[in-house]
Amino acid sequence: MRQRISVEHIEEPLSAEVRQSYLDGIELEINQLSQLDPIWLAFCQEKLGLANESLNFILNQWLRLHQRGFPSHELDYLRLIERQNRALKDVYVAMFRLAPGLIYQLKNSEPQIFVWLMLQPEFGQSQQHRVVGLENLSQLTPIQANILVVQSSLDALDRDLVSLIEGEAPYAEPCFQWLKLRQTLSTSLCKRWLKFERIDERALNTTLAQLNDRDAIEWLDEHASGEQMLYERLLVKQDRNTWFRQYFGIEPAALPSAMVATYAKLLELKEFEWFDIQSEHAAYHYALVGDTQWTKSVIEHLATVDESDGETWLQALYVVYGERLPLNHLQLGIDYQWEEAVANLQTWLETGDEQLSLPSRLGFAFGFESSLRAMSDSAISADFRDWIWRQICLGARVYVPWDMSMPTRQQQQILDKLKQNKPAMDRFNLRNDHAVMGY
Repeated sequence: MRQRISVEHIEEPLSAEVRQSYLDGIELEINQLSQLDPIWLAFCQEKLGLANESLNFILNQWLRLHQRGFPSHELDYLRLIERQNRALKDVYVAMFRLAPGLIYQLKNSEPQIFVWLMLQPEFGQSQQHRVVGLENLSQLTPIQANILVVQSSLDALDRDLVSLIEGEAPYAEPCFQWLKLRQTLSTSLCKRWLKFERIDERALNTTLAQLNDRDAIEWLDEHASGEQMLYERLLVKQDRNTWFRQYFGIEPAALPSAMVATYAKLLELKEFEWFDIQSEHAAYHYALVGDTQWTKSVIEHLATVDESDGETWLQALYVVYGERLPLNHLQLGIDYQWEEAVANLQTWLETGDEQLSLPSRLGFAFGFESSLRAMSDSAISADFRDWIWRQICLGARVYVPWDMSMPTRQQQQILDKLKQNKPAMDRFNLRNDHAVMGY
């Protein structure tokens, strides 16, 4: 695990002047490309163009693999991507040795590649490279930016993120979130930035409340309303089921949004047991509860939707049944078409094999162990895993940051640590008994 950065580790702030000097140095090298032999430069640009095309495709596939499911090292395709990344990186290293401007020019034309390179060990030993890489993240989507920063193996990157916040960089808020996801943020840093107003107080108090800080919990109670920061507010409540009922009521139709309704299902509140298959989050409700009595309605519903909506339902069915499901949802459009999938499931329904005696997750009894197994499943998408993770944290009364952008090793360490936490397991598996007792 990476080392947490505390107040004692703070280095010189990375001021606007320092950041600009780094950018100016990069631009100078880019401008010097005009002094190179045109024929030689054209040859290098052609080679770079081919490498860029390949690497952009590979980086996008790498991101999709993390979105599609747990990025297990047992996945042949992930291993292939990592090998291709290493081979292509050699091309960029060679070009940098010929003329640094060849790589620096990618800052404008290929921002995703440029950031990835600057945060790799071969380039990231220089603070200039790391900082200019971070400066360029605004050109990417938040998901692209997250995975590039969180997956970087550079220890110095965490100190840079702290120094950028200290230097009041315009992207200080994302820096704070990246420290959280890299699990290097400390309580002492949060309190310092709260005192000196370096980061929005909502983000800081929410984070401190999750770490059971009393003052932050009081702030959350006073400043959050409606469905604002609902997950965090539920985390810090001693009797969250009673609080939910008192705050939102017990009438399903009165809940203000699909998200709030999903939390009602996640908390397994008796008043909200009814399953509305037309609900916006119905597929998540089905997956989170795992009640196989609802499966008949789900499969009948599939005949009324198109493939794009149906894929989410197939995913939900997999969360409930795992390998008991008579088809592989990842092979839709490859081994079979949508109409074949629906027919296959309707035939399966006629056998009665969909009925299980207990709520199910991946075909096992719904509980702590099967939920952690779902988190490490390469066929469960990030959207479903995000809700399952919230369910684990609320049910087990623990809080650990998790995000699909985390490296495989980091995700696995989080899951392994929870597997060894017997009190958390007991709290999750006895959560309904605790709710009856007002726990």
